[in-house]
Amino acid sequence: MSIEVIRDLRGLHSSIARHRNGPLNTAASLAIVPTMGAIHEAHEALVVEAKKNANIVLATIFVNPMQFGENEDLDKYPRSEEEDIKRLEDKGCDIVYIPENKTMYPDDFDLTINVPKLSSVLCGKERKNHFQGVATVVAKLLLQSGADYAIFGEKDYQQLLIITSLVKDLDIPCKIVPISTVRDNNGLAISSRNQYLNPKQINIANNINIIMTEAAKNFYNVDINETISFVRKSIEKVGINKIDYIEIRDNHNLENISNNNKSNARLFIAVYIDEVRLIDNIKL
Repeated sequence: MSIEVIRDLRGLHSSIARHRNGPLNTAASLAIVPTMGAIHEAHEALVVEAKKNANIVLATIFVNPMQFGENEDLDKYPRSEEEDIKRLEDKGCDIVYIPENKTMYPDDFDLTINVPKLSSVLCGKERKNHFQGVATVVAKLLLQSGADYAIFGEKDYQQLLIITSLVKDLDIPCKIVPISTVRDNNGLAISSRNQYLNPKQINIANNINIIMTEAAKNFYNVDINETISFVRKSIEKVGINKIDYIEIRDNHNLENISNNNKSNARLFIAVYIDEVRLIDNIKL
């Protein structure tokens, strides 16, 4: 059975109903994989995980304007709809939902969802209102689809915690299923923005995971600030001069941690290689 391509809300509800109530799928479960397109290996891994959890897999492609700032790359964000649909179909996705802006945000739309504590640190410090846009669109997609499961990657770890929190606090009956960061053969976290990097820049970016892994080896033997200093100096040494942040925070709530309690520590990094912003994280 070929993938169904849906572009409006009524069509989405009809398609899901057909899949849920088919003769072989009585009370079938549904997993959603929200994306902004530019499908790559990490998205494909999310679809594979979705198939393990549910009978029906729905992927969404929506480049969400609400989560982009004034000087960010909304207009330049890669779009490859035909190829995206093919890659999703090849991995066994049943439905792909590609709504227009007016479907998600009608003219009279006047609502945002904010998870303030989790959104105020790391990427939220510089990217004002970014996570409000993420939380709002994800909440809408979960409610529109009635999904039983939603699959997200740990590369965007702060996003994962925010979505988990909003689902819990809004009593949305959907289980958030995380998967580990998908990396290429050199350890670089796979991202849609990697395609902006030239070969020289990729060689530089490949050092990020190597440095984080090295920092993790000695984390419990040294002061937290010493670990951060090691990461900063190592990153600068390989030619990355613009650092957004290097922070070590609690794995569950993103609060600061102390040397007296390192048991739930996670290292977070955001850097620029020329104009390309890359983020990564690792459990310590």
